[in-house]
Amino acid sequence: MNISMVHVNKIEEIYKGHYQVILEFPDALVLEKVLDMSYKFIWGINHNEVRSSWSPYGHSLYGKMLDNEPVQVRNMSMEYLMNTADFIKVIPHINQTVKIVQTNIVPPHYMDLNRLQGRTKYDLLRDRVDYLFEIEIPGASDYAPMVSCNLDFIESVLKKLM
Repeated sequence: MNISMVHVNKIEEIYKGHYQVILEFPDALVLEKVLDMSYKFIWGINHNEVRSSWSPYGHSLYGKMLDNEPVQVRNMSMEYLMNTADFIKVIPHINQTVKIVQTNIVPPHYMDLNRLQGRTKYDLLRDRVDYLFEIEIPGASDYAPMVSCNLDFIESVLKKLM
């Protein structure tokens, strides 16, 4: 990211009907001010659990539940979907990069945000999952882009954070 080109705390229309603001040096606790409790879900994208250390794993592997088979995992990359009210309880424990979309509709199984980009991505988020915003907050101090199709919402977030 070219630092001279970054316009922090300024709303810009990046695609027709989709707006972006770059937040300066936020941490995960800013999510407590950003989340809208009237929206049902938090969709976590590119989440890395169990980072670099090997840890016991207690779920399924290749569709088979692991009962007595000892398996260890690391660098487990995944998506998750949870209720906004439950996610609020997790926020104080976030100490890594977090990328989320707040939505009212469960994302369809075919919607893979890692394969989508640009206007197509944001149009699909608006049309298929009624997204309020997408944000990526880096684990280390840096800039955090936030995109929304709701201009009033993004303006209200800036007012709360100023």
